[in-house]
Amino acid sequence: MRARVNVLFLLAVLFVFAGLENDAHSGLIMEQVGYQQGSNDKQKVTIYIQGDKFKQVENGGPFSPAVIFDLNSGDIMFVNDEKKLYIILNREEYLKYIESVISENKDVSTASRNITLKKTDETAAIAGYSARKYEIFDNDKLQSEYWVSSDAGFSEELDMNKMSKLMNEVKRISQNVGGSASISDNEYKIFQEIYEDGYPMKTVYHSPDGDKVFVEEIVTVKKQDIPPSEFQPPAGYEKITYQDILKQQ
Repeated sequence: MRARVNVLFLLAVLFVFAGLENDAHSGLIMEQVGYQQGSNDKQKVTIYIQGDKFKQVENGGPFSPAVIFDLNSGDIMFVNDEKKLYIILNREEYLKYIESVISENKDVSTASRNITLKKTDETAAIAGYSARKYEIFDNDKLQSEYWVSSDAGFSEELDMNKMSKLMNEVKRISQNVGGSASISDNEYKIFQEIYEDGYPMKTVYHSPDGDKVFVEEIVTVKKQDIPPSEFQPPAGYEKITYQDILKQQ
């Protein structure tokens, strides 16, 4: 199950941008927690959004890995604080990376899927913003819940159109490779519809057997200007290349 969640996380990072448009103003800093329902062990993540750039930092463990998306250049930067390294991947290299991760999970069952979306009337206040509950079903079985808000001002910072091509390419790769991350045209349209309506303040994933529930929830949203250095390589870190990674495999 953990492998499935990790693969879906890579794709979810991309889908995040589907509901975000352009016209930059002050930045957004969000705190997110992820946990298995019933567990006190929570993974904390800080998210920075400003001017067509998106940074996500895991706050826990011996180091805090970060990923930075630059929608203007199309580059994605990964930062390893433990080893003081960073790598910048272009669009092609990043898609190859996603393909390799999905390929490692091809042993997961690929049963036929029938994905449907239900927009409920249920609402809740999450991190101070009103959010509406959307439910995604797989063969009539609840797969995930998205609590979506259009109130927090995400559309002022990022351009959805710059991400559309990348999302389509990721979708095609996941379909060709197969595995648990395979996405149908219908499922892609559902995700697009969700993010056009707003940003997921809370996402609840149900395991196929129904015995585990994983939650990702935004707990705070702060609007403020973010210094450009937040989206740049940390001073003193060594840059490695995609070829360096291939040599180690």
